Amino acid sequence: MRLTTKARYGLRALCHVAHRGYASAQVIAERQAIPSRYLEEIIGELRRAGLVIGKRGPRGGYRLAKPPEEIAVADVLSALATTSGSSTTGDPLDEITALVEQSVDERLQAAVGSLNLNDLLGEAAERHRRSAANYVI
Repeated sequence: MRLTTKARYGLRALCHVAHRGYASAQVIAERQAIPSRYLEEIIGELRRAGLVIGKRGPRGGYRLAKPPEEIAVADVLSALATTSGSSTTGDPLDEITALVEQSVDERLQAAVGSLNLNDLLGEAAERHRRSAANYVI
C-alpha cells in the first residue's frame, strides 16, 4: 500500500514539528523538501483537524496541538484523506467496489490504529542510529 503524497508530506511535517517542538512553514518546507504552497494547504487541513496550532507574525510557526504520543497516524491519514465519492462524480459505485473499499479501509485502520507520531519518531531515530553504526571509512 502506498500513501498519498498529501499524507506523506503531512506525516513528515508533523514529525518535523514533533521533533523540533516548533517550526515555521518555511523551515518545514525547506528541510522536508515540500512545496511551500502545498504545505500551507496541508497544514490548514491539519489545523482544522486539531492536530497543529499556528501562531502568526514574524516569529510565527506551528506546534503540535497535543503530545506526539496522543496523535494517531490514523487520525492524520483521516484528516488528509482526499474526499472522492460516487456522489461527486455522478457514477454510482457497484456493490463489489464498495465492499472492497470498506474492507481495505477497515484493515488499514486496524493496522495503523495504535501507531502514533511518537512511535514514528522512535523508529526513525533507531534507523538513523543503525545506519550511522554501519558507516565504514
